[in-house]
Amino acid sequence: MLDFLHHHEAESLYLVGDIIDGWNWGPGWFWDAAHEAVAAEIRAWARRGTYVALIPGNHDADLELAESLLGLKAAPLEIVYRTIDGRRMLVTHGHQLDRTLAAGRWWQTSPGYAMATRIHQWYGRDWQERVERPRSLSAYLRYRVKRAVEYVTDFDDRDIFEAVRARGMDGIICGHIHRAEQRLIGPIWYINDGDWVESRTALVEGWDGALQLLQWNGSPEREALASDAPVVAS
Repeated sequence: MLDFLHHHEAESLYLVGDIIDGWNWGPGWFWDAAHEAVAAEIRAWARRGTYVALIPGNHDADLELAESLLGLKAAPLEIVYRTIDGRRMLVTHGHQLDRTLAAGRWWQTSPGYAMATRIHQWYGRDWQERVERPRSLSAYLRYRVKRAVEYVTDFDDRDIFEAVRARGMDGIICGHIHRAEQRLIGPIWYINDGDWVESRTALVEGWDGALQLLQWNGSPEREALASDAPVVAS
């Protein structure tokens, strides 16, 4: 994320929730030089005149801590953004649209969350091996675990559609489920900007109003792709 920020400029930068993981608070929580470097760059963007919005997510349990570390004041849970071509987009983390959170998902507890985190780490550890040997037993098991986790950490299209239409919007830009995606639900645009832990993705808007998901790996091709994007949501 630091490399991405170093290679881009924007009129607006939206941090779409779950920036400081308050669910993981405890003896293992730490803030090191790499974290501070990202926070310092975000603060530098704000000093240079970029509008930086810190939109709270469900993991941002201690907003005062997040505000202190990032040098920002938390924005509302929902922001309306109008694209260059006139579309009205609801920008929000998205946890308020998650039925499983409202129902009290078991891994909202500290032990449950720790276990879910370990499952994700176990799944992602040998990602390249899974790609190279797609028929291996470990690859199959990891795939099934991923599908099971996604099943209970996903949005219902009907909830998205109803929430966007009820607010009179043309679409939604959100995060929460950590899976980058851009598609239509009927006439509604659903765009999930992913995360900076696994997918390393952001949503950028070009000067023509086109919204595009960008996976950042620091390559010249990626840099050129979004060098003129005025709006970044990550």
